[in-house]
Amino acid sequence: MKLLSKLARRWFSAGALTAGLLGAPFASSAADAYPSQPIRLIVPFSPGGAVDVYARIVAPALGKELGQSVVVDNRPGASGIIGTETVARSAPDGYTLVLGNIATLGINPVIYKNNPFDPLKQLTPITKTVAVNYVLVVNPGKVPVHSVAELVAYAKAHPGTLTYGSSGTGSMQQMAAALFESKTGIKLLHVPYKGTGALLGDLVAGHIDMIFADQGTMMQQVKAGKLVALAVGGSRRVAEYPDIPTIAEAAQLPGFEVVAWQGLAGPPGLAPDVVEKLNHAIAKLQSDPGIRDKLLEAGLVPDAGSPAAFRDYIGAELQKWGKVAADLGIKAD
Repeated sequence: MKLLSKLARRWFSAGALTAGLLGAPFASSAADAYPSQPIRLIVPFSPGGAVDVYARIVAPALGKELGQSVVVDNRPGASGIIGTETVARSAPDGYTLVLGNIATLGINPVIYKNNPFDPLKQLTPITKTVAVNYVLVVNPGKVPVHSVAELVAYAKAHPGTLTYGSSGTGSMQQMAAALFESKTGIKLLHVPYKGTGALLGDLVAGHIDMIFADQGTMMQQVKAGKLVALAVGGSRRVAEYPDIPTIAEAAQLPGFEVVAWQGLAGPPGLAPDVVEKLNHAIAKLQSDPGIRDKLLEAGLVPDAGSPAAFRDYIGAELQKWGKVAADLGIKAD
């Protein structure tokens, strides 16, 4: 009996070793085969905003690079939570991804009491994609100002009457405006929308007075003469618009900076080899001069990096905006 037991153990050990050796090539082959079907790229916002613009520029090229079509799927709602949660609950096979941004990954988790996911636990960071230049614009027919200093003076003379729009409570537009209010001592009236499209239409029509929003979306209307850009939100002037000052210099607020960002993420438990393949594909296509120029024209500055760097960046942003939300008392239900 002991002899049979010993032989059995040897047989199973040998079998396991053989299975491992034979299985390794098949596992590698399966990884190399990704993707073998179309990929759904969820944009958790309405068409027309900065995230959607990025998706429309990059998705065709990404599909070509990976050898499978990449289908953009707009799933707006609850400041991006609905679409992002869809990915957080998806199978970790790499066929459902999300284009997150500063709101969905860096702000929502610290202002929504019942935010349904932790971006560092229920998502797999793949790569930061772009930084997003922000601008402060006004409707010239509603607000008789031509500079940030004049805007602040006008707001102080008419407290609580100037309206600004945002794509929802806790969005980057609201956080930027709230930070501006706190630094300048003015009081504005927040008007939340469900998406950027309706917001922009109302701003141009004069139903709201001003907004902090991404350069790509706003500057088209500025060039058309329908809106006026008073300042950019970054720490330095934008090369494409050198005559537009920064908010920091225009309002004499040293250190004031409002810059958004976007990034690609997948469901939790996404295989490292799939993460690396997607990461390398994004880095490669964003370095292509044609795509890079399109992104820059839209106010999206290519800023790809490693999965680990993106994870660390999300963690730092959660801390930064968590403090801003706590200091200003910004909460969402």
